[in-house]
Formats: sequence, structure tokens, C-alpha cells
Amino acid sequence: MILNQKETTLAYRCPACGGVVTSMVGAFSLSGNMFRLKCSCGGSHMTVEKTNEGKMRLIVPCMVCSTDHSYIISNEVFFDSDIFVIGCSMSGIDICFIGKEKNVEDAILRSNEEIIEMVGDGSLSSIQNMEKDRSALSDPQITDIIKYVINELADENKIYCGCDDGGDFVCDIYDEHITLRCIKCKRSVDIPTNSVIKAHEFLEIDSLTLK
Repeated sequence: MILNQKETTLAYRCPACGGVVTSMVGAFSLSGNMFRLKCSCGGSHMTVEKTNEGKMRLIVPCMVCSTDHSYIISNEVFFDSDIFVIGCSMSGIDICFIGKEKNVEDAILRSNEEIIEMVGDGSLSSIQNMEKDRSALSDPQITDIIKYVINELADENKIYCGCDDGGDFVCDIYDEHITLRCIKCKRSVDIPTNSVIKAHEFLEIDSLTLK
């Protein structure tokens, strides 16, 4: 009996040449726990890795930022979504597309139209210069990313404080940071929300300890 393997269409924007790199990705191609999608120009590549929890970690080059974006999504979202789009947390520009082939193609076309409307007759450099002017500002999308990571760590019981029973955590949101604190032992940690680089670093953590 031949089993139908799960597969999805994956695409990203190459920051080197500006083209869209597309490939079909099957579950079997991830059997080595990693898949690398390279642009034919040789200037960039995107990496998909399986985590120990069975989720997918995506390392996506960004056409705006000077650093890659890192995201963790579920296996179901990766393989079963009709369309799932990842945007640059700094600019909101779509940089990664996952889903059924036709839906991915349609999403890329819509995104292209939005970029053209945004920059007019400008270029990639004009987007980058525009984003440098606001890079020091607190971005609601950065806050959303950090809250997402906190929720993921809480679900996996990987937030630690001084309580033997695991603690009871709440988030206080301020202009430039989120304070995660335990209402039982009063330990806390401040997480900056005014730095894209710090937000990217926070995506990489496997646990969080309150002090």
C-alpha cells in the first residue's frame, strides 16, 4: 500500500535578488529534521527544522531587516493550512508563504501589489531606509511575537520561578517592555518590546526564569 505523504508549498522573498523562491516540501523531505530552500542567485536560503516537540522552526531571510526572522509553528499549521503568511515584524511586509500551491501564488500576487503601493516607484533600499527611521519605536507586532512565545513556554511548562507548584504568571504590558511576573512568589522579568533584534533573540529561547 502506498501512503500519501503530507506536503505543502513553501515560498520566501530573497533579500539578495528580490525574487520569490518556491518549493514543494514533503514530510519525508524533513526526515533528517531539516530542510533548506536556497535561492538560485546564491544570496540567501530559508531553513525549516523540526523541534524536539515536533513543531517547525522557520528561519526566514528578510528583505528589510539585517537579520533573519525565526518562527515556531505547529506541524498542523505547516502541512494542513490552505494559506499561512508570515510578515516581517518590523515592516509588516509578507516574507514567507506556506500552504496549497494556488493559494500561495495568489497570496504572493496580493503581497506584490501591496509592496508596489507602499513604495510606489521606489526600491528595496527605500523600504529599508523607511524602516530604519522607526526601528527604535515599540511595534505592536513585536509585542504580539513576545506574548506568543510566552504563551508557548507556559503551555510547555518552561517558565520557572520560586514556586514548587509552577507558579501563576501574568503579563503587564508597558510602552517599551513586557513584565512577566508570578503573583505568588513575586519574581519577575522584563522583556524589551522596543527592539526588533531583542525580539528575534527572544524567539530563540527554550525556557524563561524569573528572578
